[in-house]
Amino acid sequence: MFSRILNNDPEAVIRLYTRFMDGLGGQEVWADVVDEESGAGNNSSADGLHHNRIPFIPGRVSILLSVITAHAMQNTFTDALRTSLESVIRFHPYTTTKFLNSLGNDPVLKGKVREYVQKLDLARMIARPPSFSKEITNLAHSRNTTRLEKLYEDVLHGLTGPGAYLAANPSLATTSRSVALTEVGWTSFLVAFLKCDRQDLAAKLWDDMGRLGLKPSVSMWTALLDAYGSAKNFDKALGAWRMMKAQGIQPDALTYRAMISNLFNASRKEEAMSYFREFQIHSMASASDAHRLSVYNTTLRGLLRGQHIKEVELLIQEMDAKGPAPDLVSYNTLLAYHARRSDFRALAAIVNRMTAVGITGDVFSFSTILSALLKVGKKDAPTMILKLMDKQGVQPSVATYTAIIDHLMREKSEQHVRAAFDMLHSMEQHSKVKPNDVTYTAILGGLYRGAWLAPEKAAAWRERAMTQIQARGIVFGLPTYHILLRTSFDYPREEGLDTALAYYTEMKRLKIKFVDTTWYILLAGLLQRGEWEVAEEVVQDMYASGVVPGGSLLGLVEKIRTRE
Repeated sequence: MFSRILNNDPEAVIRLYTRFMDGLGGQEVWADVVDEESGAGNNSSADGLHHNRIPFIPGRVSILLSVITAHAMQNTFTDALRTSLESVIRFHPYTTTKFLNSLGNDPVLKGKVREYVQKLDLARMIARPPSFSKEITNLAHSRNTTRLEKLYEDVLHGLTGPGAYLAANPSLATTSRSVALTEVGWTSFLVAFLKCDRQDLAAKLWDDMGRLGLKPSVSMWTALLDAYGSAKNFDKALGAWRMMKAQGIQPDALTYRAMISNLFNASRKEEAMSYFREFQIHSMASASDAHRLSVYNTTLRGLLRGQHIKEVELLIQEMDAKGPAPDLVSYNTLLAYHARRSDFRALAAIVNRMTAVGITGDVFSFSTILSALLKVGKKDAPTMILKLMDKQGVQPSVATYTAIIDHLMREKSEQHVRAAFDMLHSMEQHSKVKPNDVTYTAILGGLYRGAWLAPEKAAAWRERAMTQIQARGIVFGLPTYHILLRTSFDYPREEGLDTALAYYTEMKRLKIKFVDTTWYILLAGLLQRGEWEVAEEVVQDMYASGVVPGGSLLGLVEKIRTRE
């Protein structure tokens, strides 16, 4: 195919690609190609490091780039877009640059192919709204406003620039604009701009939508109210509410929920209750049961935060009498409030009420009570919780025990670690709920999540867990090792590196087959810690194992070799 490009025969390249696809039954059915919605391999990832592998089989990236080049030579971008969307292969800066360098001295063609690849990569991401939304969210979370603004500019250019190829809404899609931005994408940008304190970009987006003939829906107004609430811009939230009403948009249950939450957070309880009563009059009848409960539970939480206990009791009575009936979230909200105050009489009353109405507690319920018991020094707290679970008719299961242990390990205190090991011991004694690899992963990962636990204590607890693991003959799978490697590398002290390398050595000893993700986690972790020499040794191990890195993994290898 490449020789046909050099001979200026794009038609032949396209014919060869068509025959290639026909030989695959019209689709790329490569067994070991995994296209993960998590954004793995996305070359615009917020942190620049991809924690999952991207599809890469030697030769196939160049095949796709070859046919894209052929379309660029023929000025048939629409066909290139269709070809790209049908493929599971992802572009990557390194492989793209390498391919472009092989095109010889034709700067015009190189520039055109580079432009095609950039547009196609963006279109592919937009065509998958969950991935696109996650990309935007990641950029906002890392406060990478430069890349966030650039991404928005690229989208806007695809909507309005010369040769526009994107549609502003699915209803506006055409043959030449087959990829459309959804409301999820617009909303994600809006929330991201506000999270990054870029009011100017948020205002520009709002104006751009108007110029494109789009009218923000009630769900977008709700997202705007939530974003203002997260930024504690409560006056702006009120202003947005008034603007929404002025434009004839009727708030739904979730919009009321957002506004009520904002007002409670602003310590404006009377106004919050006014909006709550307004919701009951105007929107409650048309709302779904789940959305009604969302509003009521938000109001309940706000009243509890302000310690308006009498009004809480009246609200619960109203819910019992007229609906919606309190659900598990309602009761967990009450449990959390009284647990923080170590009010065990109130906790017992709530649990009894849950039992009476047939609502069984979940992991949050039992973990909340367990933490309250530990807070007042109840050493037998795990035993008490297990008895409570039995009283509520909760059948012991490995999943339930493990979830509680995971919750305990996330509390970041030694008393919670002890309680987690007590729960682990209870599992060991129970014939039907023996701990599995997931249980031990929760414990081992929790020990190195953050730097709250002194290294010597973390090591002692880890040794105790490893002794039990070996005694029971537990064998970790690759996903478990991935979790343990990540948490160990994230542990900022030297012991985190030592632990990660111990897991690496153990994996090699057990002859566990590594995948690209494994090597990526190892190299990314070592690179982040500046362990260049160790990283080079791991690269040598990787090549010795027969792995041919590509995509993001190859990019890491290059960084390690050049020590960028």
